[in-house]
Amino acid sequence: MSDIWFFRDLQRLAKEREAICLLEDSVDWLTGTNWILDTSRLAVEAIIQSHDYDYAVKMVYPALFPAVPPTIYPQNLEERWSSHQYTSGALCLEWRADTWHPDVMGAQVLESAYTLLSTENPRGTGEQHIVPSQHELPPGQALRESFIRVYADKDLNAYLARLSPVAKGSIEFSEQWQSQSCLVLLHSVQPDGLPAWNDTLIPKKLNNAAKNQGAFYKTALPSEALATVKTLQDLEAILEQAGYGIAALTREHSIWAEKAAGGLFGVLLIDAADNFHFFIKIAVSESKVWEVTLLQSSLDTINPRLPSKLHELSSKCVGIVGLGSVGSKVASSLARTGVGKFYLVDEDIFLSENICRNDLDWRNVGEHKVYAVAEIISYITATAQVDVATLSLGGQESSAALDCVLRRLSQCDLLIDATANPRVFNLLAYIAKTYAKPLIWAEVFAGGIGSMIARSRPGQDPDPQATKAAFHQYLSMQDVALPGTATEQYILESTEGEVLEASDAEVSITAGHLTRLAIDTLLAREPSLFPYSIYVIGFQQAWIFKAPFHTIPIDTSQVVHLESGNPVSPDVDSEGIDFLRELLEKMQDADSPS
Repeated sequence: MSDIWFFRDLQRLAKEREAICLLEDSVDWLTGTNWILDTSRLAVEAIIQSHDYDYAVKMVYPALFPAVPPTIYPQNLEERWSSHQYTSGALCLEWRADTWHPDVMGAQVLESAYTLLSTENPRGTGEQHIVPSQHELPPGQALRESFIRVYADKDLNAYLARLSPVAKGSIEFSEQWQSQSCLVLLHSVQPDGLPAWNDTLIPKKLNNAAKNQGAFYKTALPSEALATVKTLQDLEAILEQAGYGIAALTREHSIWAEKAAGGLFGVLLIDAADNFHFFIKIAVSESKVWEVTLLQSSLDTINPRLPSKLHELSSKCVGIVGLGSVGSKVASSLARTGVGKFYLVDEDIFLSENICRNDLDWRNVGEHKVYAVAEIISYITATAQVDVATLSLGGQESSAALDCVLRRLSQCDLLIDATANPRVFNLLAYIAKTYAKPLIWAEVFAGGIGSMIARSRPGQDPDPQATKAAFHQYLSMQDVALPGTATEQYILESTEGEVLEASDAEVSITAGHLTRLAIDTLLAREPSLFPYSIYVIGFQQAWIFKAPFHTIPIDTSQVVHLESGNPVSPDVDSEGIDFLRELLEKMQDADSPS
């Protein structure tokens, strides 16, 4: 019985009964209180009298009372009394979850219900009023009972507001069936005789979906008038009232009958305040239409949620080699951050055993990782350009294909090695040094003990090979050996025989750090947020790490100081230039007319 509040707190129960009894004795609007058990919950039935009408109510105490407030319903749950009433029938009162505190009594909740009903007067004699809402529901709460929603970019509001008050035309939209709802996307609006508006922010993959047709009309009617539309006949009356006439209605109805037979047909009405009202009809044999709930975002072409400096990333190109656990997460994160161009290189196929750490899932099993990640990016942003190569960098490939991919990588603004493969690193290090491109890379240590991220920027850090050598030199100077044997890339067998494996959590932390390093490098921040070239990050208190999240920066400034190129003698330099001049002259002679 300890989990039932009225057995656990008999003193509070006595206070609740006493307070309601005193309220009934002191006011003339509350009568007939009757305590009951309603499926193990304590409840009070009563009559609230207002404006010569008796409202039969039931106040139900929740199991976690007094931490949670009581709820008042009509005894007949089918009755709708107020604009402040949830679909469950419960009244939304001044005492609710966001205003409640345990000192408030159930009697005060009954008083709140009386205040609402006597003010609005939904069933009594005399004038009716609307009680203004004390709060705005966030979209998630407002749309809980709405199965079909229509998404429209806010840019469309401004576009339609600029049109003539009697503008009309056609629309194109698609529906996206989701797990618990259907989303309608407005792709384009075509006013008669004017250029069309197109939503350029909808991802290409969704923009290529099969389109439904519809019509739109601007009206000077109030929002309340359009809210009454429930059937085709109502819509017909509204359009006639708006002055569009029988001819227009006949034309639209013929289109409606034709299109609705194979899908949806929609009508977008704009009221006097430029608010949207979107109606759809699903079956041609039925006269019922539905007004779809509008869903809008404040998103502009430039994402206002991103710091202004990050908008520079839209012109940057990132080459990522390896779209496994780290690379897939870095790619999607950079896309969300605003990077506009990608070149993805990986020959591997995604398998079900990769799900435990990769950003992909069962929908991508059997697919090349680069194509699957490219699709993820296409859903994140409509404007990103993604090129891919299914080539094994460091594997057995034709020299021509390898040369083509390496040349393409040399054109990127940043190179990322997410393979932990020495052969791949050597190739990318050569490209980075030859073409003066920054290179960053990461390695998750076996067993998830920690990870390493590193960066080499031309003229600012040691070259990639020297940076990697500095990391291994640091490890060789440590007195503590790795606590076990690495059997696979992410797996460590401890000295006691325990098998430790890096999970998605350790991989995600590493990918997040690598992404931040990539952004800092692309923006060429000066000074950099990351003053060191190498960081070793601990996830456990083991090996060289004193505690979880222990980060060890490795200073490479001395490596930069000692780094020098191979000197070339003036004679060799001159001979080489003469040789190249002869080749150019031969090529010029061959191209010139005889």
